[in-house]
Amino acid sequence: MDIIPILIVQIIKDQETIIGPIALEQARKIPGLKIDWQLRKVFLEGNKTQILEKLVNQYRNLFGQASVEVCKEATDRFRSQLSSDQLPQVLR
Repeated sequence: MDIIPILIVQIIKDQETIIGPIALEQARKIPGLKIDWQLRKVFLEGNKTQILEKLVNQYRNLFGQASVEVCKEATDRFRSQLSSDQLPQVLR
């Protein structure tokens, strides 16, 4: 099972709880990230780790370090299922 798409959905959900619909709007700006939010599914085209990193950085650029912490908290739930090469530096 590929955990990165599941993690990305969780990150978007957690961000949405805090910043509302802007979370989904910002996620849709990430190249290679296709989102079907009605089904809560994402599809990744390209390097999954880089897409994850771009998503976290997109939130950081707009909302600062607090949004990175939200992403890290979401990641903690899946950390045991992620290899070190799947986890971008920003989430370590």
